[in-house]
Amino acid sequence: MIIRKTSYYEGTSVKGSEWNKWDLHIHSPMTWQANGYSSQCDIEHYVHLLREKQLSLIAVTNYFYFRQNELETIREEIARQGLNITVLGNVEFRLDQQNKAGDFINVHILFSDKVSTERINEALARVPLRLTDGDRKAIYCCEKSVTESGHGVDTIVVDFSALLGHLSSAFRPFKDYLVAVCPNGYGGYRPDASGRSAAIATEIDRQGQIIFGGKGDREFFLRTNRYDGASIKPVFLCSDAHRVEDIGSRYTWVKALPTFEGLRQALLEPEDRLRLGDEWLTELTPKTHFSQIDLEGTIFDGQEIRFKKLSIPLNQDMVAIIGGRGTGKSLLLDALRSRFAGTATRGSEQREVNVQYLSIELDKANGEKMRFDAPSEGYEYLHVSQGEIKKLCQEPGLISDEIKKMLRLTPIHEAGDTVAQLAENLNIWRAWREFSLYRNEHSEPVNTRKFQQQIIRGAQEKIEVLTSDRNKALIETFRENSRRQTLLVQMRDKLTGVRADITTAENNLNASIAAINASVTTKEAIPLVDLSAQTEAVACRLLSIQEQTTQFGRDNDEIIGTFREQGLGQDITGLLEKVHEYQRQMELAETHLHEIERRERQYQTGLEQRAKVAAEFIDGLLSRQSVIDTAFASLTTKPHLTQDQQTLIKDILTDIRIYGKPHFDIKAFYEGMLSCLNRGRFRASGELTSVDRLRQVFRVGSIDDFRALLANKPMLVLPEFSNRKVTIEEFLWCDEYFNSPGPDSLLSYLFSPEQIQRYLNVRAEFEYKGKTVEKLSAGQRGTFYVCLKLATDAFGSPFVFDQPEDDLDNDFIMHSLVPLFRKIKQYRQVIIVTHNANLVVNCDAEQVIIATNNDEIISYRSGALEYGDHDAPNSMRKAICDVLEGGHQAFEAREQKYGMLWLKTI
Repeated sequence: MIIRKTSYYEGTSVKGSEWNKWDLHIHSPMTWQANGYSSQCDIEHYVHLLREKQLSLIAVTNYFYFRQNELETIREEIARQGLNITVLGNVEFRLDQQNKAGDFINVHILFSDKVSTERINEALARVPLRLTDGDRKAIYCCEKSVTESGHGVDTIVVDFSALLGHLSSAFRPFKDYLVAVCPNGYGGYRPDASGRSAAIATEIDRQGQIIFGGKGDREFFLRTNRYDGASIKPVFLCSDAHRVEDIGSRYTWVKALPTFEGLRQALLEPEDRLRLGDEWLTELTPKTHFSQIDLEGTIFDGQEIRFKKLSIPLNQDMVAIIGGRGTGKSLLLDALRSRFAGTATRGSEQREVNVQYLSIELDKANGEKMRFDAPSEGYEYLHVSQGEIKKLCQEPGLISDEIKKMLRLTPIHEAGDTVAQLAENLNIWRAWREFSLYRNEHSEPVNTRKFQQQIIRGAQEKIEVLTSDRNKALIETFRENSRRQTLLVQMRDKLTGVRADITTAENNLNASIAAINASVTTKEAIPLVDLSAQTEAVACRLLSIQEQTTQFGRDNDEIIGTFREQGLGQDITGLLEKVHEYQRQMELAETHLHEIERRERQYQTGLEQRAKVAAEFIDGLLSRQSVIDTAFASLTTKPHLTQDQQTLIKDILTDIRIYGKPHFDIKAFYEGMLSCLNRGRFRASGELTSVDRLRQVFRVGSIDDFRALLANKPMLVLPEFSNRKVTIEEFLWCDEYFNSPGPDSLLSYLFSPEQIQRYLNVRAEFEYKGKTVEKLSAGQRGTFYVCLKLATDAFGSPFVFDQPEDDLDNDFIMHSLVPLFRKIKQYRQVIIVTHNANLVVNCDAEQVIIATNNDEIISYRSGALEYGDHDAPNSMRKAICDVLEGGHQAFEAREQKYGMLWLKTI
């Protein structure tokens, strides 16, 4: 991790609290005792080592008092070398109490960097000391008094109560100094002691605000059951360096500005803001996050309001944007979202901003950064706009689709091959309808059985009139021979074509094979194709057809001769021509009847297939119920999540249940159907609307009724069929119920997968704390929505939430959302706009951005919660209290929780 090179106090845009290395117990070459620094390690070299070890805050330590200007000497050298290293003062005292090992117990007083060496020494000079040998000589805590006594810092001790009393009278506790104690090791008290030692340990624990210890102490001091009234304490790992080799050997990572105010902030968040050693770095979750926003110029087309030219770096953890009404706090998020087209939730409303210059930098947490200077669909993140939850939760369809999206499910059922199957089936139906209703130029229904059968009967009657009983058999034989000759001629033509195809194929294949054989040098050539067997078989078949055709011709010649013997020689030709013509009519009619029968079979098969495929589609559609159930159940069992992450997801989902539920929208079903029909047949009358009258006909009121309708069950009640119910197929042929386009649109409406899902689907329903959506308050609905949003994508992209308090219950914000944000920000960037001080303070936002509107020019100032001295007019604390209602109470409640009862309202 790289230490920042620019000042934490430069400009108005800083990234807030970031991890940096601190050492709160480090001696300098000016230390009074155990000085292991060689003569070659002067202050210049000492500071150089601090830079080399990337320390950004140190507490220079000395025993009982400092050398003259000790702290200033080191600070000046740091400034001379152009470094940003904060120097606090740390005075180490030995108490007149001993631990079980006989060692005098050590305590440390950490002084603010605003307190000079001179002031510290002057104040301590009035503290009475004691000698370890029991001598009652009067000695005070200053170099002159100790030197005159003939003793050194190694033989003096101090009374803890007297020390604390004197410090509280000379300085402001917590503002000017903090007390650090050492629980273990040389000069440490024992927190697990018993008897009188336990009482001493407890008192020292109570008086200390900071613990100097190790990793083994951290868990112990984060417990509040150490004794009655115990509070959690921050544990700092320190080097206690007395020589060059120890500098940077042990340190603490702190997520705070390297200031005394930052140290105070760490006291309030000892678990989240402190890490000991470097091992934790390997466990950090890489977070893709927005790292910078550059903006300038007009915000809306045709309006004067504009952004001041700014470059705003963003913290990767939690960013809270605050400001008064009309200051532009939400505009920053609107601008951010305008660069990402896929972020808006369906149904949500968003302001159309068009910033004159806007560039968003995305840090992908892998060393790569991306710039978005124009709208893009290349990245999605979670963005909840102001009022979005309220709108979504008022429309069941919208919230269902959004839940499916969060569960990584498509809003609609993917029909797959069913679409093509039903489309083909409907085309067959349309073709049959067009075929069966066709009229020729004489308006005759030529594609009906009745019409073709009439042709056959008429031709037969004409043949009977022209023939006698005696020659009827001959004519029948003549007719049959002619029919067979016709069939043989058709077969001859087919075989002739096949023979030509065989010859062509053989020639083409052999030409290709010969070309390959000529171009390849291998010895094994591809053998040529020989289709002579097929050619000979075709020739044999043609010869047989020729012989049969000739024979039928001879037989008909004999029949003609027989007619001539009967004296019909002159009329035989005309008679036979007429018989032949009528016979031809019959043959064509029979052929047409076969075609009608084929198409009718295809139509009937299509009806069965249509019902089957439609049923299968509905089954598949309704199976999404279990898909939704499974998707929700799997949220907490994803194998790639760590145990902590799975536990977090379970905690978020504790009060939530998501389940699939089939939804048949009766109102939408009938309204859509009405648009496919002749509305004149369903005019409103009396108290009955058009939809009511349509329902009286179709009688569909459930999914089962709809299934029966598509299965072609008799269901419809029509006045034309008063004695029975009719099927949907029969209804489709009742032309009077349709406009000029016919029943095609109704057919598509009922059987097309796309149309079906307009009124039949499986919704993702939910319960929160055992209540269904209609029984939840608006705040509870919002609470559910946010929890599910986070649970389904807790560890990925940034989460942006515009004014959560508008949609959420205050109880949820305090008791659920605050701890949730504190956990979630470990895994993803959280950016909020809020006017709720508790979300800023109790979530321990790493960065606070304050929006300001001066004469329609929007600007932003940013920094950490701990920016500025506690009571300084430019501090972030004061700005938050000025802007947010309840700011004072939020800060004070948190500080009192950790024992800082002395604080007064700013």
